[in-house]
Amino acid sequence: MLDWTAADPAGPESRKPSAGSGTCHGALLVAVGQLDAFLLLGAGPWDIAPLIPIVQEAGGTFSDLSGQYRTDTGAALFSRPGLHQQLLDIAGAAD
Repeated sequence: MLDWTAADPAGPESRKPSAGSGTCHGALLVAVGQLDAFLLLGAGPWDIAPLIPIVQEAGGTFSDLSGQYRTDTGAALFSRPGLHQQLLDIAGAAD
């Protein structure tokens, strides 16, 4: 059991090494069919890579915003089938 009585509430906040628990939540919602798509920006390969097989095994699709199968661009688009290319087209139009 943790003893929180010694914690200093005025102390510095801890640093987050990644985007936090929200990083994967949206992609997992795509995998279970509760979201049609999820765009993750500013993520590292360590954030993206574990999500790819989960979403793909559930029938979803993954790419970066250029449509490539890359985890090193900081962007990941997860979506249900049939929607992925439309979203890539929209993202390309925004350039």
